[in-house]
Amino acid sequence: MAALLRYSELHSWLGYMQQPYLWRVVRFSLWQALLSSGISLLIAIPVASCLIHRQFYGRSLLLQLFSVSMVVPTIVAILGLVVVYGRSGWLSSLFGVQIPLYGLLGILLAHVFFNMPLAVRLLMQGYDLIPAGQWRQASQLGFSRWNAFRLIEWHYLKKVLPGAFVLIFMLCFSSFAVVLSLGGGPKFSTLEVAIYQALRFEFDLNKASFLALLQVLICTLFAVIVYRLAPVNRQDMSLLSIKSYALKDSFLSKIGDAIALLCAFVLVIPPFLAIFDPMFSPIFLQALQSKALWNAVFVSLQIAIPAAMVSLFLGVSFGVLARFCMARQYLSILPNKLEHLGNMILMVPGLVIATGLFLFLRDLGWGLGSSYWVVVWVNAVMALPFVLRALMPMMYQQERRFRNLYLSLGVRAGSRWRLEWPLLRPSIAQAFGYALLLSLGDMGVIALFGSQGLVSLPLYLFQLIGSYQLEEGACVAVVLILLCLALFFSSSFFIGGRKAKGALNARN
Repeated sequence: MAALLRYSELHSWLGYMQQPYLWRVVRFSLWQALLSSGISLLIAIPVASCLIHRQFYGRSLLLQLFSVSMVVPTIVAILGLVVVYGRSGWLSSLFGVQIPLYGLLGILLAHVFFNMPLAVRLLMQGYDLIPAGQWRQASQLGFSRWNAFRLIEWHYLKKVLPGAFVLIFMLCFSSFAVVLSLGGGPKFSTLEVAIYQALRFEFDLNKASFLALLQVLICTLFAVIVYRLAPVNRQDMSLLSIKSYALKDSFLSKIGDAIALLCAFVLVIPPFLAIFDPMFSPIFLQALQSKALWNAVFVSLQIAIPAAMVSLFLGVSFGVLARFCMARQYLSILPNKLEHLGNMILMVPGLVIATGLFLFLRDLGWGLGSSYWVVVWVNAVMALPFVLRALMPMMYQQERRFRNLYLSLGVRAGSRWRLEWPLLRPSIAQAFGYALLLSLGDMGVIALFGSQGLVSLPLYLFQLIGSYQLEEGACVAVVLILLCLALFFSSSFFIGGRKAKGALNARN
C-alpha cells in the first residue's frame, strides 16, 4: 500500500469521488455481497442442523465435497455452472428453463456455490461449542428439533454467524473472477474488477490506489460494525468431541431436513458433475497430449506448493503468538484481535497487494524477474484466513485443556509440539489443503502478472475460453479439478495420517 501511495496524486481523488460510475460500482458491490452472504447463510443454517442431527449414507462424502467445493478453482466452477445453467445447458435441455446466467443471478449462483459449503463448515464449528450436558438434558426432556434449535442451538450459532457473515461478505465484495466471467458487462462490475481494469488496461496507479483504499475503508467499517454487535465467542475447553443425543423426531422435521439437503445437493452437485462431463468426449485424449497443458500444470505446482507452505507457516505463527498471549493475563485481549487481523487481508484486493509488492521490488532493482515471487507471496497471504479457520479452533482448544498441565510439568516448545502433533495433524492437513487449492486455482494475480513463461492452469483455461476453444477449455478444467482433488486428498492422507484422518471424519 505504501508503494502504491507513492504514485498517488491525492488532489485528483476528489474528481474520482464525483464520478457516478464509481458509486454505481460501489452500490452493486455492496448489494451483491449482502445478497450472496444472506442467501448462503439462510441455506447453510438448516443444512448444518440436519448434518448435526441426522446420520445417513453419504454424509461424510457430502462433508468432504463441501470442503473441496469452497476452494474449487473459480474458473472451473464457473465452467460447471455454465454447463448446468447456461443457454444450452442441462437445465435448458431437460426442462426448457432459461436462466439469465450473465448478470446478478449468475453471480449469486456462483457465490452461493462457493460460500454455502463454507458457511456450513463454520456453523458446524459453532455446534462444537455446545456442551454435551445440554444435549443430554434436551433429550431427557423430550425436546423437539424446533425447541432444541430455539432454546439451545441458536444461542451458540448467533455467536458464530457474525464472523461467518463478515468472512463471506468480504469474499463476495472482493470477488474478481466470478464477476469478470459472469458479470456480463460494466453494469455488473465490482470494485475489484474496476481495480483490475485500472491496473491492466490503463496502468493508472493513482486510480487503483484510490479504489483499493475505498474498498479497504468500506470493508473495515462493515467488519467493525458487525463485530461490535456480535456476542463474544467462547469455546468449551472441556471437550474434544461432542456426544450426540437423540431428540424427539417428527414428520415436519424430516420434511425440513429433506428440503435443506435437496437445496444443498441441487446447488453443489450438478456443477461438480458437469465439470467431469468432457472426460467422455474424444477430444479429451487429444487435449492431454498438448505440451502447453503440461507446462501450465508444472507452473501451477511451482506456484501452489511454495505458497501453501508459506501460508501454513504464517498460520502456525499466528496460532503460536495467540496462544502465547492467552497464557498471559495482561495480553488476554489479543488472541481474538490477532485472528481478526489475519482475516483483514481479505479487505485488501490481491491485485493491489501484488502491484504494490511488485513496485517495491522494482525499486530494489528486481524488475520483471520478481513476478513469480510476487504471485507466490500474494497467494500465500490471501489463503491465510482459510488456514486460520482450520488451525485456530484446535490450537485454542489444546491451550485451554493442557496449559496448567504443561506449566506444572515444565513442558515447553518442541516437547509440546510432539505431544500435540497427533491431535493437530488433521487441522494442519486441512489448512495445507485449503492453501494448496486456493493457490492452484488463483486467476486474479496471475492474470495481472502472467507472461509467456508464467502461465498457470487457470490462466491457460481462461485464454482458451477467451479464444472460443470451449471444448479444449472444458478438458483443461477436468485436468485442473482432478489435480486439485488429488492434491487435497494426498495432503489429508500424508499429513493428516490414517488415524488422524479417521479422527477428522469422526469430528466432522
